[in-house]
Amino acid sequence: MNGTDLSDYQDPDGKRLFVEAVKTAADADEGFINYMWQWKDDSTRIVPKLSYVKGYEQWGWIIGTGIYLEDVWSEIRALTNRLLRITLVFALQISAILAFIIRQSLAIERRRCSAGKKLRLSRQKYKSLGEASTEGTLMILEEEIIFSNVKFSKLSGYDPAEVRNMLFEELFSLQWEKMVDLFRDPRQSVSHETSLKCKDGIDKEVVLSAFMVSYAEANGYIIVVKEVSAHRQLERDTERLTEELLASLLLMNQPIKPLVCDLVRCPATASIRDAAELMTRKIRNIIFVTKEESVIGVVNSNDLKKRVVAAGIDPSRPVMEVMIFPVETIYEKVLLYEALLTLKNRNVSHLATLDSKGNISGVIGYENIMVMQQNAISFLIREIEIAEDVNQLAQIYKRAPVLVKALLESGDRTENINRIITSVADTMHRRVVGFSSEEMGHVPCRFAFMVMGSEGRGEQTLATDQANAIVYEDVGGPITGIGEGGGERADEKTREKSGAAGVGELNQSGDEVRSYFLELGERVNRDLHTIGYRYCKGNVMAGNPKWSQPLERWKQYFTQWINNSNPQDILEVAIFFDFRYIYGDQHLVQQLRDHVHIASANKSVFFYHMAQSVLKFKPPLNIFGRIVSRDSGGDALEVDIKKAMMPVLAFIRLYVIRENLVATNSMERLAALAERKVLDSNSYEEMVQAFELMMHLRLKFQVESISHNEEPGNIIDLNRLTRMEAAMLKKIFSQITDLQTRAGFDFKG
Repeated sequence: MNGTDLSDYQDPDGKRLFVEAVKTAADADEGFINYMWQWKDDSTRIVPKLSYVKGYEQWGWIIGTGIYLEDVWSEIRALTNRLLRITLVFALQISAILAFIIRQSLAIERRRCSAGKKLRLSRQKYKSLGEASTEGTLMILEEEIIFSNVKFSKLSGYDPAEVRNMLFEELFSLQWEKMVDLFRDPRQSVSHETSLKCKDGIDKEVVLSAFMVSYAEANGYIIVVKEVSAHRQLERDTERLTEELLASLLLMNQPIKPLVCDLVRCPATASIRDAAELMTRKIRNIIFVTKEESVIGVVNSNDLKKRVVAAGIDPSRPVMEVMIFPVETIYEKVLLYEALLTLKNRNVSHLATLDSKGNISGVIGYENIMVMQQNAISFLIREIEIAEDVNQLAQIYKRAPVLVKALLESGDRTENINRIITSVADTMHRRVVGFSSEEMGHVPCRFAFMVMGSEGRGEQTLATDQANAIVYEDVGGPITGIGEGGGERADEKTREKSGAAGVGELNQSGDEVRSYFLELGERVNRDLHTIGYRYCKGNVMAGNPKWSQPLERWKQYFTQWINNSNPQDILEVAIFFDFRYIYGDQHLVQQLRDHVHIASANKSVFFYHMAQSVLKFKPPLNIFGRIVSRDSGGDALEVDIKKAMMPVLAFIRLYVIRENLVATNSMERLAALAERKVLDSNSYEEMVQAFELMMHLRLKFQVESISHNEEPGNIIDLNRLTRMEAAMLKKIFSQITDLQTRAGFDFKG
């Protein structure tokens, strides 16, 4: 085409491609043009072509280079085919991988389902074993508690759902890692003693027996929790105490009367010198001051040193000026250990003894019975007295069943055992009230802590709830303080104790006083529960605002119960008529007792309603005279001995209130009723025997329950009674009918 005019040259589509090339170069110096051109050397084949053109002005040339679009499309097709082949290869590989993964997943799922089935079977197997176990049982997997049985819930107080959400360390005073480290040989079990942290805040000594098991292709652990340390300690200590008590009870559980000495007396007008000379001549360290044959005071050797010699008082002065009054007294029929406790509690060296008529008959001193001080009972009481906190008291309380079992096996009288249990409880209560009052600081006014029910009667067992209250003086003016014993010498004692108890001359508002004693009651109730004296189900406790009241309010309570009584109300408040002083100002309690005597005098309707608690009781006997179960009228199985004792206690209480007697203990009440001829000798003996047997059975079964790691109760198994016990119990139930007949006759509506 050299030398040819190309201005009119057109491709088959009529495009003047060379003109387009010049125009493109002229307009933009470079660019692309599309046109049709023959395929290489084949003039018969016309195909699309794309050229790039650029103008070179210095040469006056336009240079272009082109590419057949068929070549581009062919390359694209080749690339597309290669990509398709590569994609197909990848797809096949991915499909293979997915197929492998699916196959493996199906295999894993099958194994998982199989493992789940085995896990359920394993769980069911261990759960069945755990539920069938008579001991508390846990199952732990990967440090997580996955199962606990009902027995463990009863032992700990937590329900199974709560247990599963807790850690091992939250239940026991032991780290889980330490428990696992005990396994030296996985095929052997391990045991370890520790404490179980119960829901009620009390720690129980337990033994953990752990077993390693295969669970869901992992190592799991079955933990058997057994409260056996108390049982072992009970048996071990019982053996030791029984030997000791067999020797000491013959002495310490005897009345003090054989040790009572005659009084050395001097008239109130005698000089201090004459009294001292008489004491020297009689070789006594105490002398009793009399006026018109009545004892009005006492002077001992220490009083002469402190009040006369040290104070420089003229020995010719009358002895009545330095005497102590009133005289501390105790009945001569009490036991030696009770006299020892009284001497310690009242902080005196001697006690004047009273005969059955309340007349002073002699004197007994601390030195007379000091040789008995190291026996088991006194030692236990001493431990309570020097305990520094509630936790120590709780540990001491755990030994009470040991003491009771030893006493039962030693053949001691039930009356004495009740006295000992009550002495321990009284000392515990005094210590706890002392702790709380010291922690709270100043006592705003005089008060007394009272107990009711079985403790008020001095008949506590090993399954007794709290029943207590607070009475305090009516706030009106300054007070002079309180002491545990009260009495005319309260001023001197209060000054000595005020530093510890925070008692002083205060005058606070009624609301402040009420708040103080309510908080005091709540603290005491909580601490007593921690020790082991359970909360009262009826909330008859000092922490209840209703039962923490001033004296006048208490008088109103009893007046209302007596004057506006009905049988149901009397049944509910009967235990309040057994109230007894424990701590504080005893005169407040005595004033309340005097009020009850005055308010109940000649109240026939009140006594009629009170008699209903005796009359409505139905002895558990069938028409054939056989004892029947508490659950049905069939064969005799079980009887609630506490309920069976209720009509006897109610009968005694009924006549004691009518006769205005101050005794609260049932045996003492019976003796007082017999002395007044309310009961004849036969009735008295029968009731004493009935009370002794029922209380003996009650204590016996409670000790057995504790020895088997069960909560002590009041249910006795009739099938485990001896023939003599069963016959006597049957006779007692039949005698209750006689009591009902008499009460119905004496207290008609």
